[in-house]
Amino acid sequence: MTHYAQITADTFGCSYAEREGAGAAGGLGFAFLSFLNARLTPGIDLILDAVGLEEELRDADVAVTGEGRLDHQTAMGKAPVGVARLAKKYNVKVLAFAGSVTKDAASCNQAGIDAFFPIVRGVTTLEEAMKPERARENMRASVEQAFRLL
Repeated sequence: MTHYAQITADTFGCSYAEREGAGAAGGLGFAFLSFLNARLTPGIDLILDAVGLEEELRDADVAVTGEGRLDHQTAMGKAPVGVARLAKKYNVKVLAFAGSVTKDAASCNQAGIDAFFPIVRGVTTLEEAMKPERARENMRASVEQAFRLL
């Protein structure tokens, strides 16, 4: 990739290799910047704007978000952190739920998520955990327990 970036810089007179978002989707961000003169916007920002989440958060007490796996990459700006960043503008507490939570997910707390909870209850296979009826029940039970704190 470094060689490709150098050829592009030499040919087009611009270097986007270190630009935020350039490495997204296997370098697609770099290609869009270099060849299409694109403006990159984080996907979560587009989605949050499209659904009008900021307006909903203005009077909220708590925001609930989540993803399949909460880990250190979540803290680097994935959807739950995008929700948390917006919620913090209005001092809204943020709870995140995930199918699994890794040991390094604690970095999500520094990124604005106040508390996070895994929803899988007990030892199970991924196949079993992903069954809609099982996932729904696991989520319901975990959310109920978390909200008992509020």
